[in-house]
Amino acid sequence: MQKRRLGRTGLHVSAVGFGGIPIIALSRSQAEIVVSYAYERGINYFDTARGYGDSEEKIGAALKDVRDHVILATKTHQRTKEAAARAGLKQSLRNLQTDRIDIVQLHGIDSEELLKKTMGSEGSLKALEEAKAQGKIDYIGISGHNPYVLSKAIRTGKFDTVLVPLNVMDRRATEELIPLAKELDVGVVIMKALGGCGAPLTYPQWGVRLLGKPEEDWPDRSEFVAHFGRDGMERAERALRFVLAHEVDTVAAGIRSTEQVDYLVKVGGDFSGLTDEEKSAYRFGEFPSEPFCRDCGLCVPCPDGVEIPRILKWDVYYGFYDVKRWTRQHYPKLRSRVDSCTECGECEKKCPYHLPVIKMLKEAENRLTN
Repeated sequence: MQKRRLGRTGLHVSAVGFGGIPIIALSRSQAEIVVSYAYERGINYFDTARGYGDSEEKIGAALKDVRDHVILATKTHQRTKEAAARAGLKQSLRNLQTDRIDIVQLHGIDSEELLKKTMGSEGSLKALEEAKAQGKIDYIGISGHNPYVLSKAIRTGKFDTVLVPLNVMDRRATEELIPLAKELDVGVVIMKALGGCGAPLTYPQWGVRLLGKPEEDWPDRSEFVAHFGRDGMERAERALRFVLAHEVDTVAAGIRSTEQVDYLVKVGGDFSGLTDEEKSAYRFGEFPSEPFCRDCGLCVPCPDGVEIPRILKWDVYYGFYDVKRWTRQHYPKLRSRVDSCTECGECEKKCPYHLPVIKMLKEAENRLTN
């Protein structure tokens, strides 16, 4: 497995890491087998969280004998200093069977209000900083789904790593966040590399062969799926290769079997860049034509109840990704459409990108209904 430098931490992490959510569904013995096998195959970055059921306990038990050879990253979902120190960090240390955690991340920071709270004088960041001074953790990270908010966070200089979604249908992080992280030497960890496309647009990540049950497929196989092939494993490989081609340090892929470990090691170990055909198929490095919505969510709630981010995201699906039939079928099902808009202009006042939101909504309505 190839290794990449995780920003200013100086840690060298496997290009594909171990995402700890799926092992919740496994027994303790099964989970320990999978986690240990991942380590044996060269995966050294293990991502978990206090909020992931018993994931921490299973990873801790499996890796206790090789603790100094792996990088443990967990998260605290507590928002206050007291709660994070009392119920968060202490329990994570016990669960992971260690006296030191490599990286602890503020978990799910998706709004400016939440960022401000956790970074305040009584916020959970203070607990992480104190724990770092005491030698209980080495580095502090942040995770979330909103690249706009995460960009604000890493500009403060308080975070050594950032965990963010990136996949072929959610490439928002590549516009500002990832280049900024590289500039600031902040480590970049990716989640949802094989999915996160906005239900029900999900990849059949592993197929029946590995999960033992079918996963939700594209709503219409004629739309967009030709870029990935019709086999679930082929599509998973192409989706992962798309992410690895960016300036990211590791991909925390959810793993629940030794077969998946072998697959990820193959893709991560052999990866040396995209082919010209893949770059063209993925429209690699491209973005929708301006103006387009970055889905930062700052325009909501709308006084008229219009689902602004969802409508504009679906418009991007329609125009940029060519997923036309599905978006046109589902748009009428929204509880509040563009025709509810009274053009009060509140959305445009709050948009940090200064987009002509009202005009964009009307154009989206026209495309998705006519």
